[in-house]
Amino acid sequence: MFSIYLYSDSPSQSLVMQDVTDFLTDLGLSAEFRGDFLSYLSLAAEEMAELESFLSRARVFNIETPVDFFETHPPSEPFEKELYDGFWVQRIFSRFFLRKYLGELAENGFHAVITGRLLGTYGSRRYHARVIISGFPSFISTSGLVEGPARPKEYYFLKAEFVRSGKNLSELDEAFRGKFVDYEDERITKITGPYVLQPLLHHFSGKEFCENPGCALFNSHWQKEVLDIQYSGLLCAECESEIRKIAKRR
Repeated sequence: MFSIYLYSDSPSQSLVMQDVTDFLTDLGLSAEFRGDFLSYLSLAAEEMAELESFLSRARVFNIETPVDFFETHPPSEPFEKELYDGFWVQRIFSRFFLRKYLGELAENGFHAVITGRLLGTYGSRRYHARVIISGFPSFISTSGLVEGPARPKEYYFLKAEFVRSGKNLSELDEAFRGKFVDYEDERITKITGPYVLQPLLHHFSGKEFCENPGCALFNSHWQKEVLDIQYSGLLCAECESEIRKIAKRR
């Protein structure tokens, strides 16, 4: 039977992976949580040092400039948030995974890492935070859930006022609490399951998102959409049918 293999990489502490796998199995999918990705690889000390060196090269130092992975002397001051180029991180993780488990590439399985790293992709002359990076392995970023989809428009209007007046932005966050996904948000677990399905569907059909705004596979651009749509976990009839067909693959 086709299987989904899930891994973690320092995700939100509020994430309950058992609930994510239960969501997937309720759709007829075979899902297995393999634990921390790097622990699963059982890297030797020199391999871990090599991986950490590669990841440091994938850091974004300027959101308006694509990462030059082969830059030997990156700028000394990093961007304010610890943002990584998602595609370079994917290449790095894939390299080390295949070095250890090359045979799994030929098997009928889907691999996804639930990560706490903030991942971005470059386009329209700047980096944009992403929730998912499709491919091998696919990534779902819990930090991306916080930083990617936009908060209410009113939040940004007031944020400009807060910055001008020197007020603490934590007061603004408190005023809008519940209207966006925050770090260590208890709702992250329920939201993560549907996001695993998006790169899964893309893996088999090339379709990453659903056009139905009521389906959990819809491409949400606003936090309100995430909380209304992904949090519900409800799939449209067409997407649920496609997912159940995937579950029956051998």
